[in-house]
Amino acid sequence: MNEGTAALIAGLAGTGGALGGAIIGAVAAVRGARIGAEKAAETARQQVQDQASVDHEHWLRQQRIEAYTGFLSGYDECTKITHQTRRKILDMSPGTGLPEEDFEAVTAAANTLRRLRQRVKLVGPAPVHSRAVELEETVWNYHADLEALADALDSADPDTDYVRDVEYQGMRGTAEAHDAFVRAVGSLLEGADTRRSNVD
Repeated sequence: MNEGTAALIAGLAGTGGALGGAIIGAVAAVRGARIGAEKAAETARQQVQDQASVDHEHWLRQQRIEAYTGFLSGYDECTKITHQTRRKILDMSPGTGLPEEDFEAVTAAANTLRRLRQRVKLVGPAPVHSRAVELEETVWNYHADLEALADALDSADPDTDYVRDVEYQGMRGTAEAHDAFVRAVGSLLEGADTRRSNVD
């Protein structure tokens, strides 16, 4: 083999090696770029999901606070009307008749409380809604206790003292159910704040 042929073969081998290296390098670069792009896209997707989750939690927390506050305001209004009615009942004399307009106002306030409780049901969670149901039920039960007391006082029922004790216990029951609801809300919101600070 002469020197020219050897140089030609060496040149072709070098060119083939360079081309092979270039192709391998290009494939590796494309693959690396694709992997990098996939990683960047996954990171961006995760950031979007995380932000959406944070935004949803914030929105839900605001909706819950509004629902709980509305429900408590409804309870306060119901309590105000109920106590005004209670004072009238305790001042009743036998045969004066029942304060029907006052009972209608108590019923209207309790119905408003029921509507507000429905919003609590929508935003949840179930343990808080359960406490809201208990509070609403005690309000309706106390309404019945007040009517029973008014009937007993109006008719001079000999069991009036017993009926008065039942009414008083019903009033205490509404206060205890209110406290249980407030504690449930406080625990929920405190837990949410703790989870948020752990994420930060």
